[in-house]
Amino acid sequence: MQMMMLVFRSSLKEQVHALLHRCDVKAFTEVNESVGYGQTGPAEGLAFYPGTNSVILVSLDDDHQARVAAAVRGWCEESAKHPGWKKPSIRVFAWPCTQIV
Repeated sequence: MQMMMLVFRSSLKEQVHALLHRCDVKAFTEVNESVGYGQTGPAEGLAFYPGTNSVILVSLDDDHQARVAAAVRGWCEESAKHPGWKKPSIRVFAWPCTQIV
């Protein structure tokens, strides 16, 4: 089992939810309006930096983890094929996890 963490601009929330739905992910935990600073700049939720991030944590079996990873990679690769499109501001991390309770 893998724990995946998806960190993305909150403006992409509907697209990320649709991606998870297409990958048959039915349950996850979401933390909205998180702030930070990354490669694409600050996400602070202030008037001069209006964007915030969202974080989704989801525990998945290997098959679902591979589907989600492939779907995010595909989304990023597709955006690179179109001049003027911006790569989605999303990062995905995974690590082994064990359910205790």
